[in-house]
Amino acid sequence: MLLLSADDLRQALPMRDTVEAMKRAFADMSAGRATVPKRTVLQQGDAGGAFLVKPAIQPGTGLGAKLLTLVPSNPDRGLPLIHALVILLDAETGAPAGICEGGFLTAWRTGAASGAATDLLARLDARRAAIFGVGAQARTQLLAICAVRPLEEIRIYARTESARAAFVDELASQVEARLIAARSPEEAIEAVDVICAATTSPSPVFDGAAVRNGCHVNGVGSYTSQMREVDASLIGRSRVFVDSRESAAIEAGELIDAERRGVTYQSDWAEIGEVVEGTRTGRSSADEITFFKSVGVAVQDIGAAALALQRARDLGIGTEVEL
Repeated sequence: MLLLSADDLRQALPMRDTVEAMKRAFADMSAGRATVPKRTVLQQGDAGGAFLVKPAIQPGTGLGAKLLTLVPSNPDRGLPLIHALVILLDAETGAPAGICEGGFLTAWRTGAASGAATDLLARLDARRAAIFGVGAQARTQLLAICAVRPLEEIRIYARTESARAAFVDELASQVEARLIAARSPEEAIEAVDVICAATTSPSPVFDGAAVRNGCHVNGVGSYTSQMREVDASLIGRSRVFVDSRESAAIEAGELIDAERRGVTYQSDWAEIGEVVEGTRTGRSSADEITFFKSVGVAVQDIGAAALALQRARDLGIGTEVEL
């Protein structure tokens, strides 16, 4: 069995290849080829902690599960809020094939999901973007959208000036686009073609009414029914795409709130896998606003882990363990 650390995964998963793996994973799920049952959640302690098990089978790719713990007090200890492992089993024999560090893998495949949506939905002439957030998810959003569009300028916004500046300094050498620390949400989204929201904000981080026509928006940070990174105004102006209608209906706070207000309906949401399959259309005009909401599904973890194991063996990286 092969063990892959975060550093191993970073070497084994080129972003563009991971974007294509996410397209296949979404298509397999939407077409019913993949099996993606509901996650199991066990509450842990009295402070909102949880242990989650998220299994999936992607035929021809692999089967396995992500094991994830969420401990709200961890940041006070100087530890990540979330720890995770992704376990992959051989699709034919069921034998253990590999274990991947799940924190990096989750952030990377989440970025790649937005890369897939941006590739499928953003205008081909998109050149300017904005990213809200400066955490691990924001980093992979940046790399993913740059992998699918020749972006020239990307504005970064977070609540503190120092965080914005540090993000720009750290990531500027990793992309061709010019990174700019925006001074306000309004400045960040002015005349941009792609927006990525990757924060844990419980309230909208920009004004949806100010988003230009023709923009594509990715929302990946909020993950509970109470969180709203994006406002109902934007959703009402947009065609809505999701990774999973079933999951979005119970986890995507923005969409739940917007549906309650009568500005969107589940029946109108297209799964991004349906766009890959060709059973639903993507962007229909240059002026249309498209909104992709990702809550994350386990088939993404299986698709990314399988790609990582294959490439790691080809590259000779990782740690082999005999069982």
